[in-house]
Amino acid sequence: MLACAALIGCGSDVVVQPHAQATTSGTSPEDGWTTLIDTNWEIGGGIESYWCATKTFHEDVYINAFRPLGSTGTHHTLLLWASGDLPDSEGVCGPTLDQSLLFASGLGTDDMVFPEGVALKIPAGSQLLLNLHLFNTTTDPLPGISGTLVKTLDPSEVKQEAEMIMPGANAISVPPNSPGSVQSSCTFPGDATLLSVWPHMHKYGTHMRVTHQMNTGEVTLHDAPYTFTDQKNIPITPVPVLQGERVHFECSFMNTTSKTIGFGVSSDDEMCFLGLYRYPRLVSACQN
Repeated sequence: MLACAALIGCGSDVVVQPHAQATTSGTSPEDGWTTLIDTNWEIGGGIESYWCATKTFHEDVYINAFRPLGSTGTHHTLLLWASGDLPDSEGVCGPTLDQSLLFASGLGTDDMVFPEGVALKIPAGSQLLLNLHLFNTTTDPLPGISGTLVKTLDPSEVKQEAEMIMPGANAISVPPNSPGSVQSSCTFPGDATLLSVWPHMHKYGTHMRVTHQMNTGEVTLHDAPYTFTDQKNIPITPVPVLQGERVHFECSFMNTTSKTIGFGVSSDDEMCFLGLYRYPRLVSACQN
């Protein structure tokens, strides 16, 4: 079953902390990276929670590269198109995961850099939502700052507009002390060029395989072990995917606990999502 829907929940015990330092490098304007959006937070000892911030942009922005900004305690970060017309704000929120993504990062995620002339456009007047999943494994309060850094292009340099989609599978049920797997696919609603893959599972994830399925057969795009603490963007040689062709993916897990592991937003649950960047922007993420 394809999972591209919002997940609704509640958070707690998070307060603004204006003096936290981020654990990232190369963030000065001199090397081309600038802050697109960020937010300060503090989470209590032993707490797992969510924090959100929104920001409205008053000029067009063309993004050629993304870099995650995340202090210790940042489990994952989602950058989405915000819905509605509310003032910019930040505060406690619930988990959100849907197909209106611009960028996603987990532990160990590296830079995502598009080819020359390819950019993701943020139109003037757009509002972005930064959704943070925070997890403090210590007993002491933990402050931090998290967000997204970018490199931009001048509009005259842009030849193709890119987008991110994140299809997933939620029919996960892994028996105690056993392996398990789940699979799904995304049928493209139009012709596009695929640029990269970004596997996302939680700590019981062990492997992901991704294939491009055509009438003439299939080609493997990614087939490798998965490590929760090293969630890299995986560039691929640009692949033309025609309307009606599918990107298929399978997630494998190893449940080392005495209970059944199912789909969920907690670090102790599991997920199977595949982040994909492609161009041009299509009318929908996947064809129904």
